[in-house]
Formats: sequence, structure tokens, C-alpha cells
Amino acid sequence: MAVKQRADQAVDQIQSSIAVLSEIMADPSGVPFDDVAAGFERLEKVLATKAHLDAAFAWLADRHDAGRLVGSANVVEYLTRTLGVSRREALARLRTGTNLFSPPPPPPPPPPPPEDPEPEEQRRAREEAEAERAARDRAEQEESRRKAAEASAEILRIIDQELKELSDVADPGRATLHHLALTESKHRTPEDLRDWLRRQVSRANQKGAPDLLAGYRRRGLFIGEPDADGSCTIRGRLPAADAAMLKSAITPGQRPGANLDDGVEDTRTRAQRRADQLSAILKKHLATLQTTTRHGVGSILLSVTAEDIADLSASSEFSTNTGDRLNLVDLLRLGAAQFDVMTLHDQKGQPLALGRGKRLASFFQKIALYAAQGVCGCPDCTSAAVNNDAHHIQPWDKGGPTDLSNLTLVCPPHHGDNDDSRTGSQNRGYLDRCPITGRVGRRAGPGQPLEFNTTQAAEESAGARIRRRQQPPDDSEEAA
Repeated sequence: MAVKQRADQAVDQIQSSIAVLSEIMADPSGVPFDDVAAGFERLEKVLATKAHLDAAFAWLADRHDAGRLVGSANVVEYLTRTLGVSRREALARLRTGTNLFSPPPPPPPPPPPPEDPEPEEQRRAREEAEAERAARDRAEQEESRRKAAEASAEILRIIDQELKELSDVADPGRATLHHLALTESKHRTPEDLRDWLRRQVSRANQKGAPDLLAGYRRRGLFIGEPDADGSCTIRGRLPAADAAMLKSAITPGQRPGANLDDGVEDTRTRAQRRADQLSAILKKHLATLQTTTRHGVGSILLSVTAEDIADLSASSEFSTNTGDRLNLVDLLRLGAAQFDVMTLHDQKGQPLALGRGKRLASFFQKIALYAAQGVCGCPDCTSAAVNNDAHHIQPWDKGGPTDLSNLTLVCPPHHGDNDDSRTGSQNRGYLDRCPITGRVGRRAGPGQPLEFNTTQAAEESAGARIRRRQQPPDDSEEAA
């Protein structure tokens, strides 16, 4: 039987079996627990092996350039759009697939040879050691594939996360630690496995060749998505020198009364004082930049309509170019004026033209684009405007003007994936504007219908809210 027939038949059987189980558990109140307990315990173990299949399929999709099937040069676009997984999950599956199925990376290059040539016997011993390590890595990877087929998605995710911290010169290397972690997962809880692997990574990094730039290369700052109350979780890693500067800057704000008016009782926790000190530092920094450049560096933009201003209430919230939603207390803390910059829209929610005779979009044009879109113009993308580029719909080098009618916001990954030639090169799509509504969307290729961004973030832009107040055109006309 051909591979396609076997795969389709197996998926059909799984789908049918899941339907039967769903029917049995439609009303669990009438199901005897003892009758289904053993079966569902076995089901959990069976479904845990899907994580291995997910990694294998992601690796296969990458190898066969599957992004072309969705008009993209990026396999992540294929995984997110066809499988419905998040970008983070797609990347995790790809990393696990690389660990399991790609050839182990070669050992790091040896240090520069000394002035005296390496003795023949020493060179031969070094090459033999490198060959032995490569063979050991291949054998351990083969064993890891077998064990990964029995590991749960949670276990594979823990291993992937912890191995991110492994240095390129660590000893033992990635393949060995991946193999050991899968072995340990058989008798450790997920929490214990994380602790165990974290210790192994730390020891391997210390045992490897000294790397004075390791901390600098691992630097990073991550700002999470807003929670229900609008707050965000921030985490990161700083090199020692930067960490020292941050501690020095934050420390003055930890004393009671710091950043409060005289006479105000300080009931804040120590952590809250540190957060307030960081806020004071950010305000001072942004104010200094705006004073010296006068180009809106670091500006926080609100997307509002005139009705929003007229109908302000205690529950009013506004979307911003950073992807956060601010309430009235937030606005007062930022010191926002009633109108700092106004963008006028037509009845279809499109900003009125602000023509410019240069390639780079002006700050005010980007304000207008944010008001019209809120986020990236590609379907299903929620990248905040502050992270996006102003893209020429008709390329600048082909005569496209830097006018609002020819500009749209697009995130860097989708920007790099845009086919400016509009010929379907490498099966990529491109951004285009609907001739009827003026709304920007993405075509998967020449002659394909426009697909618009209908995410919650996009629907909260001022342009979208204005469109909703007008009589919407027929869907087929808008997607022309």
C-alpha cells in the first residue's frame, strides 16, 4: 500500500475512533467511571506520541519548502495557517524536528594552531576524537528518535526550552544531552526533569571552552501579551555589565517614598517601587528623545474616533500602536492631551491623503496608517504597529509613490515574504488594495482574491470601527 493511502487510512481511523469516544462522553454524568478509566489512561499514552509525529511533520514540511503552498517562503507560515498552531508552537516543533532528524552539528572549530606545527601524532589523535564524537552523536540521535516516539509533547517542550541555554562549545553537546534527557524522562516528573536538565546544561557550559561573550550573545528582552487587566509580564536576560547598570538605576527607587509626592504615605511593596522607578526612567528617556529629535521617537499612539472622545466613560479603553489597551487611568499617567495628533478618515475608514515625495514614510504617515489598520495588514497577523514597517504597495523602485494611498503597515516577517514583482515568484503572495473599498489585504498570488486581517486587534482600529458604522459592501466586491 502506498504511503499516502496508509497515512489517509490511519487518520480516518483516528477520526472515527475520536468520534466514538466523543459520543460515549457526550454526557459523562451517565458513564460508569470504571468502564472507561483504563481506556482513557491508555488513550493519554497513545496521544502523547503525537508530539513526535508533529516534530517529524514540521521537519518534513521545512525540507520540502511547504511555505510555497500558502504563498510564502517561510515554512512557519504553512504550519500556522494550515495546522492552526501558534507561531511559538510551530517554531518549537521545528526545533524538536531538527534535534531528532537533522544531522548533528559539527564540533566547534579547534583553536588557532600555535606557531609550531601540530605534531602528526597529536593531529591524528584529535581527528580520531572528532570522528568518535560524530559517530556517538549519530548513534545517540538514532536512539533519541526511538525514545521521542514515546515522549509526551510536554516532555519534548521542556527539553527544547532547556537546551536553548546550551552553549555552542558545551561539553557534552546538544545531541548527547537530548538523548540523556529523553532517557531520564522515563523516571522523572516533568518538573524534576526540567531541574535535572537545567543542571546538566549549566555543567556542560562550564566544562566547555571559556566563552567571554556567552552572556552577551544570550541577551534578550521579552514582553508578553497583555493580560485581561492590561498588564504584561516582562522577562529577559542581560549581560553582567547591563545588569549592573539596571540595578544601579533601579536601586534609588526602592526606598520608601521614592517617586511619590511629599507627604504621601507609601504602602507599595518593594516590587511595586521597582516598577515605578522603571516607569520614571522610561518617561525621562522618552521625553529626552522627543525633545532632541522631534520625530516622535518612542511615541505611544491611540486609535480613537471623535465619538470615542465625546462618549468617554469610566470603562473606556483605547488600542495603541504597541498592542496594549489603555484605560483612562493609564492615559492620565502618560499625560496624554485630548488631541495630540489628529488623523482624518473618509467614510470607509481610510485616512485622507498625506502625499510625500520621498521613499521613507513620515512619522505622521505612520500615524495615519496605524489609525487605519492598528496592526499588520496580513491575514491573521496581530503584530503591533510599533513593530511594523511602512510598505509600498506598488514598489518604490518601480515608480510607487510614498503616499498614503500606496502605503500599508506590515510586520518584518511578512514584509520580507512579499512578492514585489507580483508574478507569483517562489509561490509568494503580495499586499494589494481593494479598488472598491480602499482596504488593504493580501493575495496568495496573481488572480487570487484578497484576504483581509480580521483579528480582534485589527477590528479595534479606528478605521475598522468607522467601516462598521457604514453600510458594508458585498463580500465578493470587497475581495475583488
